Amino acid sequence: MNRFEVRPAVAIQGLFVLFGIAIACFYPFFAPFLSSRGLSESEIGLVIAATALARILTTPAWGHVADTRLGRRLVLQLGMAGAAVSSLVLFWFGHGVAAVVAAAVAFSVTGSAVGPNIDVLALAHLGDGRMHDYGRIRGWESMSYAAWCVVLGYALQRAGLEWMLPVFAGAGLAVLAWSFTVAPDHPARLERPGRLGAVGAVFKGAPRFARFLAGTLFVWVGFSAAWNFISLKILAEGGGPFLVGFAAGLGGLTEVPVMRLSSRMSRRMGLRMLYVAGCLVYATGFLLWGLITDPTVVSLLSVFEGAGFGLLFTSSVVIVGKLVPPNLYSTGQSVASAVGFGISPMLGGAIGGLVFQHLGPASLYFGASAFALVGAVLGWVALDSPAFTRPHPIEEPVAPPPGTEPV
Repeated sequence: MNRFEVRPAVAIQGLFVLFGIAIACFYPFFAPFLSSRGLSESEIGLVIAATALARILTTPAWGHVADTRLGRRLVLQLGMAGAAVSSLVLFWFGHGVAAVVAAAVAFSVTGSAVGPNIDVLALAHLGDGRMHDYGRIRGWESMSYAAWCVVLGYALQRAGLEWMLPVFAGAGLAVLAWSFTVAPDHPARLERPGRLGAVGAVFKGAPRFARFLAGTLFVWVGFSAAWNFISLKILAEGGGPFLVGFAAGLGGLTEVPVMRLSSRMSRRMGLRMLYVAGCLVYATGFLLWGLITDPTVVSLLSVFEGAGFGLLFTSSVVIVGKLVPPNLYSTGQSVASAVGFGISPMLGGAIGGLVFQHLGPASLYFGASAFALVGAVLGWVALDSPAFTRPHPIEEPVAPPPGTEPV
């Protein structure tokens, strides 16, 4: 290895760190940004639903192309470059519902290629034997996300919400540049791909996959309805952009220890228990968001969102990694992402906007809590298999015999 090369573990960790900064520039402040440009809650829900529909249609296609044609690193790079350009288009031309929808959809189409392939590169780096350690690596993204949410929230409160988009573009270009430190991968050719290509092969080879997705649909619909409008609730109760950023940062900070502990927790509890525990934490947090009106307390309650996300996201990525074969990792993760961050935001955003505007935030958060509970039940049933119910022994380091210690 020459001095200009980066160790594989550091390359993967760096991707997570920079991607955490990038998403902190966009998602926590997206709804307030749209509100600052004159969109109502229902129109914001429409934008969220449109971007989610774009992810539904394109994320599985990106997964197929990554697994069978271009490779995961190249697809990640194409998506990140497109998202950076689309964010600047939204910054310059995003005035009015039609223009905002068009630019946001372009952002979603390209950006949907990034997250799943970063996860897949991490799983491929770990291999099947160390897959439970995914949470330790993913924690780096949550750490950078948390710190940047607070910093950017303070800056946007002084400079204006619209500046989130140029900052995102800069962070996206940093992700793109760093991605070249990751070794390029070589996609595998499917022998008999069928009419649906790699997507069809995933469902054919993993019968439990569809049942697991049904449970995740309910969980992430509840999450999408709750999370996409929590910033508006904070603002409506008298808070500002800094408090919105603080809430997002506190949630992200909570994710860090939870994700890092998820490796040991999944080995002690089993993946099914870990997943259901995340659903129950979500249900509790959403219920409290509906009951509390003080904006500072609401922002502090984001610890529930962070803990729930830490448990659910890490367990879900590993569950999908256990369900699908390695040559279909990108497709499996992309399909799961299309359900969790495509179909679910489309339903949660559209319904959540209407409920928030016409029935009030309390009704929205009580409903989100109920959806998380339904997801817990469906997940418990879908993961009724020894691979997910049996705890795995924790391998402790064995001391070498006396006299054989390395000098």
